Amino acid sequence: MIDLNLLLVLHALLKCRNITHAANEVRLSQPATSRALSRLREIFEDELLVRHNRLFELTPLADKLVGKVEAAIENIGKIFSGRPAPLERFSLAMPDHLALLLTGHLSNYFREVSPTTVFLPSIGFSDVFSQLETGRLDLALGLAEDAAPGFYCRGLPPIPTLCVCRTDHAALRGNIAYKELNRFLSIRIGASYNTAFGEVYDGLDALRPRGGETLTVPDIHTAARLVQDTDAVLVLPAPSALYLASRYRLETFIPAKGAALPPYNISLIWHERWHRNSIHAGVRSMIASHVLEGTIPDQTSVIHSR
Repeated sequence: MIDLNLLLVLHALLKCRNITHAANEVRLSQPATSRALSRLREIFEDELLVRHNRLFELTPLADKLVGKVEAAIENIGKIFSGRPAPLERFSLAMPDHLALLLTGHLSNYFREVSPTTVFLPSIGFSDVFSQLETGRLDLALGLAEDAAPGFYCRGLPPIPTLCVCRTDHAALRGNIAYKELNRFLSIRIGASYNTAFGEVYDGLDALRPRGGETLTVPDIHTAARLVQDTDAVLVLPAPSALYLASRYRLETFIPAKGAALPPYNISLIWHERWHRNSIHAGVRSMIASHVLEGTIPDQTSVIHSR
């Protein structure tokens, strides 16, 4: 077995071409370096260094070894001191009904444009502005009554909405107005109704018909199960409604008379430090395009989707 410490001595000898200088390079005594040179000569069966006019010169074999030894030392250094660069992460706070639409698209986006970035969806909202300011969040998709200086807030165009119900729901059998939906169970998802100053919320509560019985559930999937098994009506932005109806075999409809369904409003919120970052700008653009997908026909027609 070869002593790899000899590789360091060989590297120093080839570099310095002088036993004394090589000894200083590897922090050995001159006698110890001379003994190491002797062992190297035995291994290679070559003098490696030969004296010429009071100086040492490399033998032809030693000259060929220079590049290989330098490459070996560099690779060994990478093994012991080189650490993989830490993975970057992009954290996005958003409502769970939009996470259903966006998570797959955003994961694919980062795989293509920034493979070292891990996408971390954060469902719901808690202390959003503080997390954006400290870097724990990169972007939020929601609404806020007020944004402090240092933040950008880009409102997306109003998004059409749809009602979601079970397949045999009474609302599908006749003309019903939006305000009349309050006779059915209304579902509130999580803390979407928290609109305190400086907080971020998802805007769904503004879509609910007022005046009827309301049940608060923790997430969109629980809401969908209740819609399957009760007379509940859930009002969602059209893309989310169509996705949920397809996934849970529900129906979507638009009230056929009276005032139109209120549109869904949502904004992108981010800290100014990321305003000119190209990857962040790409994420914002992608979110806007996918959230705005699913534009529906005029509000006088009835849509059914399974």
